[in-house]
Amino acid sequence: MYLHRAVASSSFFTLVCSAAKGITTISAFQYQTHHLHLSRRRHHFTSLMMTNGNGGKVVVVGSINQDLTTYSQSLPAPGETLLGTDFVTSAGGKGANQAVAASSIGVVCKESGVHMIGRVGKDDMGRGLLKGLRSRGVSNDEKESMVAGEHTGVASINVSSSGQNTIIVAPGANMALSAIDVDSSLTTLLQNGGTQSQRDVVLVQLEIAPETALQALQTATSKSALTILNPAPAPKGWKLTQDWYSNIDILIPNESELASLCGASVEEVTGEGEEAMARALLEKGVRTAVIVTLGERGAMIVRRKGENETVEQSTTDVNDDDSNHETIMISEPADLPHQALPVVDAVGAGDAFCGALAAYLSRGVKLEQASSMACGVASMSVRKRGAQESYPMAQDLPECLQLDNKQQSSAGEESERRGTITFVTGNKNKLLEVQRLISSDQGKTVPFDLTNAKLDLPELQGSPEEIAREKCKTAANLLQSAVMTEDTSLCFHALNGLPGAYIKWFLDGLGHDGLNKMLQGFGDNRAYAQTIIAFSPGPGKEVHLFDGRTEGRIVPPRGSLDFGWDPIFEPLEEECESGDIDKGNTYAEMTKDDKNKISHRSRSFEKFRQYLATSSDEILKGMNP
Repeated sequence: MYLHRAVASSSFFTLVCSAAKGITTISAFQYQTHHLHLSRRRHHFTSLMMTNGNGGKVVVVGSINQDLTTYSQSLPAPGETLLGTDFVTSAGGKGANQAVAASSIGVVCKESGVHMIGRVGKDDMGRGLLKGLRSRGVSNDEKESMVAGEHTGVASINVSSSGQNTIIVAPGANMALSAIDVDSSLTTLLQNGGTQSQRDVVLVQLEIAPETALQALQTATSKSALTILNPAPAPKGWKLTQDWYSNIDILIPNESELASLCGASVEEVTGEGEEAMARALLEKGVRTAVIVTLGERGAMIVRRKGENETVEQSTTDVNDDDSNHETIMISEPADLPHQALPVVDAVGAGDAFCGALAAYLSRGVKLEQASSMACGVASMSVRKRGAQESYPMAQDLPECLQLDNKQQSSAGEESERRGTITFVTGNKNKLLEVQRLISSDQGKTVPFDLTNAKLDLPELQGSPEEIAREKCKTAANLLQSAVMTEDTSLCFHALNGLPGAYIKWFLDGLGHDGLNKMLQGFGDNRAYAQTIIAFSPGPGKEVHLFDGRTEGRIVPPRGSLDFGWDPIFEPLEEECESGDIDKGNTYAEMTKDDKNKISHRSRSFEKFRQYLATSSDEILKGMNP
């Protein structure tokens, strides 16, 4: 993990870009003079491009790490031991950081979302990191993201009191992300690149295998998505070839990475050397822009003088030479209110910029405006400790960083309109548990409140699905509101699904041993546990079923006998493998956490919660006022 330096109030990012169609600079920029003798043009603009309500996806392909951060007064010299002032663990990885930055600010169109393609170990650390991403509105496929036999990536970070940092990364599972994996995932996510006002953006870094990163850029290019490469950290001996250049729209190195890409020393990346190196990368084939971050020394825009330059009003201050590029100074918006606050921690500032830039570009914001606003997001981030924890949320953004239409994002504010669902139960504890399950932080916010009502519904006969559907329909008619019901079954394969929904009465009449004896002579003790959640948005409306199942076998009772039929149900080995838990235990012998990983009930509620999150607008329209 390699992070850019802090964006202090006096610092800004360098944007070196070629002419691109439709680029329009804006009045929010704070152009500043520079002591370097460079060919430069200073622009002052009166027009401001704002987006409509459309927007493309942001897909981040990169690393997911656990950060272990030690704070001290200064950074240790080689061989030196220092006493730290503090220690924290936090979620990190350049890919994950950038995905969270893109999602948190509430810019990406809600319907498109921010997506993360990465790998973690099949361990508690990895599960926690994926859950944390979802809690910040970043979609990920947990099953595909977890890799057996690899540890989750870890970054050891040292941060001085001035905000400078050093980092060592043990990549672990990050290197298990293959080119085939990325091509498959991006092909699924990217239907097409869209238009300028609704274009998918794919953001890639180099904390994954270079061949995987290249494949991500190639696949994204083939789908007409906007591609961004943040070559950090630049692998030793790695060089950009034409295969890379021809698939990069925007390249974002810092000083040391710029030197590495150009085969120079860091000492040479000063003054006119910076501009020459950046211009050389453009000439080698980068399609739209090179963004070089310069830390405390500031930033500049160097752009080819292109035939598609669009300027509504400008004044010029240009050296008369034959240069085919121009230099423009840029910073965060001048009215950013956080500039007076002290810099606390530079960790993740560059990732904040990259993620925010991708988010603004996905909404069709012009490159210069997007860069200025992304500088503002990065500047806000260095006023707090940590990486992901320091990134501003949508509600934290000052007006100068917001889009005019203020559309909600995948991690933005909840919809102002909320609905109420009545859970048919008289058990208040069960209500509280279900409230927790459907409003968990595993994805998008669910804009529904849950209440309960006790109803004496008639006893019904039929299959579990038939019973669940009829109960929900009856409850909706009685309560004249949106309702949900929950029914659990234990179904024996040898008995064609019986006892099914009647398991409670069978258990009361036969006990655990009697249920085992029912299967004697069949030679088949297989069974599946089933929970069906039924939901209807109101009386006379369609009933939706959410079926969760866990395959297992019926065995003599083991474990506590206080939990219904749990002591006689032993999940199959493959079910336990999917949850990464010990095999051969009954539900009653498992810990609560292990059971929840594979239980029929958890699976049913996850399907229901996902439905509420992804179909909330449609559901709310169908509810009675």
